[in-house]
Amino acid sequence: MATVLSAVALLAVPAAAQAVTLISPTANPAIGGYQRWADGSAVPTVGGHVRLLLRSCPLSISDGCIVYDAEPTIYLGSAVRDRSTLLHELGHAFDAAVMSDADRLAFAAVTEDRRDWQTGPNSLKERFAEAYGLCARHARIHKPYAAAYGYRVSPAQHRGVCRVIRIAAAHGPLGQPAALVGS
Repeated sequence: MATVLSAVALLAVPAAAQAVTLISPTANPAIGGYQRWADGSAVPTVGGHVRLLLRSCPLSISDGCIVYDAEPTIYLGSAVRDRSTLLHELGHAFDAAVMSDADRLAFAAVTEDRRDWQTGPNSLKERFAEAYGLCARHARIHKPYAAAYGYRVSPAQHRGVCRVIRIAAAHGPLGQPAALVGS
């Protein structure tokens, strides 16, 4: 019975339990629309501040990326100023700040992908960011879904991945109990 109650409690964790605040170092008023997309996430977001700059990634890897400095900074170039890219990049922030190695193993198990987290252009890290973005946009899917980085998921796998994200958020940054998480 206690296990069932714990599972129900995890499903009840609201997406805003850890809410990201997007900040613009240039006071760009357009950031408000991106904040609404983050606030509308169907899964918890990383807590704290993430800088958002509406310009191309300074690394020549893509038009959109996240760079870690004193605060993580998401860059969205003109070709990728959309909800799915923002949520993908927030998935990277969630991975870096919240996911434990056990959470990453759980994601790999659900997706049946045992490759190294960091290796290659279609790495598990990139697939997680795609999965996070999909969970943030859709609590449920009704048919198999294919996304960037070779990410393919069935409806059952999608439910499992979204559950992994909620569980990771419930235990807090890098596996620490949520009650010990500071802001």
